[in-house]
Amino acid sequence: MRVLFVTPAVNSHLNNLVPIAWALRTAGHEVCVAGQPDITEAIKNSGLTAVAVGERMALPREIPDGPDTPEGLGASQEASTPFGLGYDIAETRPDRLTLDYVRGTLAAYTSVVCEFMADRTMLDDLVKFARAWKPDLVVWDAHTYTGPVLARAVGAADIRVLPAPDHWARMRALHRELAAGDPTAGTAADPLAGYLAGKLEPWGGEFGDDMVTGQATIDPLPSWLGVPLDVDRISVRHVPYNGPTVIPAWLRKEPKRPRVCLTLGQTRRSLGVHGRGGEDVSVATMLQEVAALDVEVIATLSADQLPKGTRIPDNVRLFDFIPLNALLPSCSAIVHYGGMGAVAAAVVHGVPQLGIPGNIWGEAGVMRQLEAQGAGLRADAGTLVDGLTRLLDDPAFRQGAAQIQKDMLSRPSPRDIVPEIEAVVLEHQKSRGQAA
Repeated sequence: MRVLFVTPAVNSHLNNLVPIAWALRTAGHEVCVAGQPDITEAIKNSGLTAVAVGERMALPREIPDGPDTPEGLGASQEASTPFGLGYDIAETRPDRLTLDYVRGTLAAYTSVVCEFMADRTMLDDLVKFARAWKPDLVVWDAHTYTGPVLARAVGAADIRVLPAPDHWARMRALHRELAAGDPTAGTAADPLAGYLAGKLEPWGGEFGDDMVTGQATIDPLPSWLGVPLDVDRISVRHVPYNGPTVIPAWLRKEPKRPRVCLTLGQTRRSLGVHGRGGEDVSVATMLQEVAALDVEVIATLSADQLPKGTRIPDNVRLFDFIPLNALLPSCSAIVHYGGMGAVAAAVVHGVPQLGIPGNIWGEAGVMRQLEAQGAGLRADAGTLVDGLTRLLDDPAFRQGAAQIQKDMLSRPSPRDIVPEIEAVVLEHQKSRGQAA
């Protein structure tokens, strides 16, 4: 069969798809990966076939303002939400999750974030390409809703892949629950359904609920980050992929002191979010604080992530890029902002984690869950040193990290789930009268 993967121009999201794409390719299926022009080189470097669609992805600072702050939210609360939207799709506080808030969140994230990840030009090009290439299956990054629209437009089966906790499905389910239980809601509009129906309209077809979660969902996240929803999940082991890799000679030697990795992650580079460790801790502060301990620090920071004039301590080695999959086996701890790429790689390698949560897609919640597993800690500017000291000195954190590593490695590999993926396509074709 022919399988078309759809990704936004964010390296960490592409990297999450590559092991699954290669599993299908080595099983004999034809695979193509589509994304904006600024991701095609990374796709080619993965060894997969690339197709450029749409225009270059804008940076977050170019995103238009979102809707007004909902009633009851002050300016400081609006500023604390991702991209200043006034809403947070990772919100979990019951007192905040009113019907108006949930509806506003879905409206803001569809009209702003979805359009940022994949705009009309990307969808137009995708449909044109797919009508010529004729995929049997569209596999889409769960933050790119062009995937299910494309699949409906060309009659293909579709499967989404989670790159982070499933807040889209959680918020949509909550909206339906609140609207059904509120006698004053009437026929309250469903912003996500309306958005997807509008995207699909030029290509024919009608919105269906399976467009929100796909005909199946491939879930490579740690089990403790799962959202309890009625979704057809295909559980898979996370396989770290960081792009072309060369392991330097120094990395093959045993470190003389505990080695600590410090990274801001690939997502921030792709999105142009620079100059902050978490939301309140500068990169310079992170370097100085971590290096105050008797450790060897390997910091992976690009030039624009490092403020001019930053002093680099003697025990810090600075690199633009070192693949985490190669670096982490030699590390005693990792310090990061809570992004799923770093979290999942550290889980696979059993490394205790110190998170200074950012605010893009619920990083604080991810770190709370990790802390509950006994495999890491949350920190801020005032607790960074104490937190890292605890991680390095208390063997319980290494034991906690080993336990969640064991859980992850016990799951099926990408190769193992190929028959489940094939079954979804076969069932789809039978429903359309296409199967032999």
